[in-house]
Amino acid sequence: MNLAPLPTERVGISGLQLSTVALPTNFDMSTGRTLRMREVTIQPGGFLPMHTHANRPAVAYVLHGTLTEHLDGQAGPLHLEPGQHYATHTTPHALQNLGSTPVVFIEVDIF
Repeated sequence: MNLAPLPTERVGISGLQLSTVALPTNFDMSTGRTLRMREVTIQPGGFLPMHTHANRPAVAYVLHGTLTEHLDGQAGPLHLEPGQHYATHTTPHALQNLGSTPVVFIEVDIF
């Protein structure tokens, strides 16, 4: 089978950086850590209690529903709609679904 050569330059590609988390200079990657991406669903009325990502920074992108994020020390929650995102590292947060449909988001973190 004779295949045509693949292009050597990018064509029709665009990228938009949505979020970043700066890793501290002393961040230890020597312990066999994993970079993972997962789809997370929070059912209506679901709640993920206050927790921290101090040793496992994360970024997330909302696909469906409205995600309510409570940040430690902040007066009120954030309401994230589809297409919005968050990054977390040192500030503890909790996640909640106050809506009537499931919240689905993609989370990428070091685990």
